[in-house]
Amino acid sequence: MFETTIHWVRDIPPHRLGLMARPRGGDLLRAEVASWQRASLDMVVSLLEAQEIRALELQEEPALCAEHGIVFRHFPIPDRGIPASQRDAVAFIAELGAELVSGKAIAIHCRAGIGRTGLIAGSLLHGLGVPRQNIFHLLSRSRGVDMPDTPEQAEWVAQYILGTHRPPPP
Repeated sequence: MFETTIHWVRDIPPHRLGLMARPRGGDLLRAEVASWQRASLDMVVSLLEAQEIRALELQEEPALCAEHGIVFRHFPIPDRGIPASQRDAVAFIAELGAELVSGKAIAIHCRAGIGRTGLIAGSLLHGLGVPRQNIFHLLSRSRGVDMPDTPEQAEWVAQYILGTHRPPPP
């Protein structure tokens, strides 16, 4: 039986935030999503862009997640880039943060599960009270590789933490 590798962020109990590379696509996607269900994931977040989804044969990811009782959220960010809309990103992070705090187990993926995943996960860790200087160390230790992928992504999170990227008013 295949099991997806989910790198659970350490030292944030009781919260369950997972980091992972993109799932295997095509005919193998069903087994990936079934393994997420066995891992008790409540939500999967994809940060892939449309052309990556097509190239990796992941078009069925939302439907398969629904079939397995997993909420699927999609927020495309360019590979090795930052969100196109700061306002939308901040609102999305706030929504994910509320789900995480409510006890939902969330796993985030982009292509490699490092850059874009690190940007969103780092912003979520700030919301959980992880000190700024510890965020990327904690993510890197949990994932087993340096996170995020680019200085621009790290700077985006730093600006988010400083409050430059504020949530939109209600």
